[in-house]
Amino acid sequence: MAPREGFEPPRLTTVDFESTAIPGYAISAQLRLLRHSHKHDAHRRTMLIKFYGRDVDQTYQSDNAVRLRDALLQCKILPSTVIVSYQDQIIPLSTMLNEDIELLVTTVSSGG
Repeated sequence: MAPREGFEPPRLTTVDFESTAIPGYAISAQLRLLRHSHKHDAHRRTMLIKFYGRDVDQTYQSDNAVRLRDALLQCKILPSTVIVSYQDQIIPLSTMLNEDIELLVTTVSSGG
């Protein structure tokens, strides 16, 4: 049977994970994928986490994956007073960081 004139078969589309996931979880999944993509690298590398914002300009270094909350505390940033975001998405404090990253820190409360 010949196809009808002007007929186009349906196009398959793919849905990317980030557009359907809960904000923050997509980021942590992306960071996990980045970590696994370097498994073949035998050299240990120090990870740099840069925190920046109106009240913050700090860098944290680690040889191992670190939870966002712990990295903030190591930089003397109180997690309960800030919101941390990456590419306009808020990141949960429980997110594990595995690769170099720059994170925007927005202060939402102050002590005075």
